[in-house]
Amino acid sequence: MDTFDSGRSGERTSVNGRFVSFIEFDDISEMVCSGNWGVLCARRYELVQQGAECEASAEEVCKQLSAFNRSVIRAVLEMHSEDAPWLAQCTFMEFGSGGRDEQILGSDQDNGLLLHTFVDRDHLEQVTQSIVVSLDAAGLPLCGGEVMVNNVEWRGDFDTWCHRLIGWLSNPIEKGPWQSGLIFDFKAVFGSEPEVVRLREKVWEYVRTKPVTLSLLIGELTEYRLPLSFWGAFITEKEGPWQGCLNLKKSILTHIIKSIRILALKYGLHSHNTCDRLRLLVGAGHIERHLGEHLLKAWEFLQGKRLEIGLSCFRHSIPYHGYLDPSVLDGEGETQLKETIHTVAKFVERVQAGDGL
Repeated sequence: MDTFDSGRSGERTSVNGRFVSFIEFDDISEMVCSGNWGVLCARRYELVQQGAECEASAEEVCKQLSAFNRSVIRAVLEMHSEDAPWLAQCTFMEFGSGGRDEQILGSDQDNGLLLHTFVDRDHLEQVTQSIVVSLDAAGLPLCGGEVMVNNVEWRGDFDTWCHRLIGWLSNPIEKGPWQSGLIFDFKAVFGSEPEVVRLREKVWEYVRTKPVTLSLLIGELTEYRLPLSFWGAFITEKEGPWQGCLNLKKSILTHIIKSIRILALKYGLHSHNTCDRLRLLVGAGHIERHLGEHLLKAWEFLQGKRLEIGLSCFRHSIPYHGYLDPSVLDGEGETQLKETIHTVAKFVERVQAGDGL
């Protein structure tokens, strides 16, 4: 199994050879209630560091980290519900990488609120603003795209959410959250879950029964250029602070996530996680086993590098950036990166063409 390397050695945390987290919710809740944000962020770093030291796969670490972050969110919501009891009647939803259990150090907030009762607007604004600020202090940065519960566009009752999400999907001209895949990957983190499941099923069913929507999603893949030239040279940032570097998520990883999601939508496979979706697609015969193994290896390599970058950023007290300088890779690393890009390119082409899938 592919693993990521933090560049440090130390005591390993594993059970029967598997990486596990021993951070109790009560401990997280106590840190949140007492405002020990620095300690909380350090525990998050230690979790990822321990995963590296016991040579856990990037997939395992991301799932453990996502679970940790969900516990942080629940603790923050429970704290706020003491002064805002109506929160206990609402459902806090997590979108994007959190909804897929694929978070890394530096993953920002992507959340929404499903309301089950009337709440005074001013009070709602005040509480939701306090929630996102608290999550930011707890190490979950504010979303640059404002996909957060303090934004009126990301809260509402079931009918409002259903109308909003289907509206985004049914309007091919509107460039919005549906393009990034945010509205396909979400789950309940705090509060009642059934209506969130029903909402997600409605969204997926809409796409599955509307070929034009699926075609639009496939068409988006043509907007991305994989970062490798015909001659085998990396296509990196041409200017700015990241000149000569690759953004691993935007340049490569996003292609895997979107392509696998498209196939999962097409075949009605409702697993949340990209790797789990891929395994289901392989098991159902929609992707050949050999290709599936290469795609899992590619995902592991890219996400592992992103975890390494996150550890380095935390150690140097700088914001997460997600950029890799290919020139620092050794021969094996450079070869693996190029093989990863080639694998993704071939897969994207096949998804676009629908050939054999």
